[in-house]
Amino acid sequence: MTKREAAFERLEAALGYRFRDRELLAQALRHSSAAHELRVPSFERLEFLGDAALSHAVAALLFERWPDASEGQLTRARAALVREKTLAPIAQQVGLSPALEVGSGLRPEEAGPSVLADALESLLGAVLLDGGWRALRVVTRRLVGPLLAELRPADLPFEEPKSTLQELAQRQGLPLPVYSEVEVRGPAHRRIYVYEVVFDGRRLARGEGSSKRSAQHEAARAALRTLGG
Repeated sequence: MTKREAAFERLEAALGYRFRDRELLAQALRHSSAAHELRVPSFERLEFLGDAALSHAVAALLFERWPDASEGQLTRARAALVREKTLAPIAQQVGLSPALEVGSGLRPEEAGPSVLADALESLLGAVLLDGGWRALRVVTRRLVGPLLAELRPADLPFEEPKSTLQELAQRQGLPLPVYSEVEVRGPAHRRIYVYEVVFDGRRLARGEGSSKRSAQHEAARAALRTLGG
């Protein structure tokens, strides 16, 4: 058994799912840098499918677990559970990084949070194709269930801060918050983005993250703290 095959075995054990189509599993873990060198498909199309499938599976799980939650609470909770900040640690916990196939200029352990989150979505898209909706829901419950058990509706304003900040501006009759990129640093495979948010004409806060979206979220979260939540 090769080192990568062993990594596949450990990953499948962590997921609680074994793939019938091994090539599908390999594609789900193939970064675009490797795909370009090998002239084979990367995980990007599977990521597209997995993103939508994960959102659906988490929505169903929330609907079941939170029978008294409002639509707004369900929406915010889903966003909190499917974001990069949540998915990247899950990817690390299940041992996804050692199973990644990357280009010759990279090492799997160098994959940043954005790549790990994307690869996890791709992997879930592959689970859907390989095992169907039932398998996907079982795997999603295994991965996300412990986090959902710790999540409380009262925590949601800070879990989905951009929406909360926008709603605050609307309630006060103010212009919507504006996010601006102020800095990008780091190598191409480990970019760090820095964004600031302008609220009511003031540059209120900054945030950074491994993607533009996560940086904007951190800026919004910092702004809410400045405003007193």
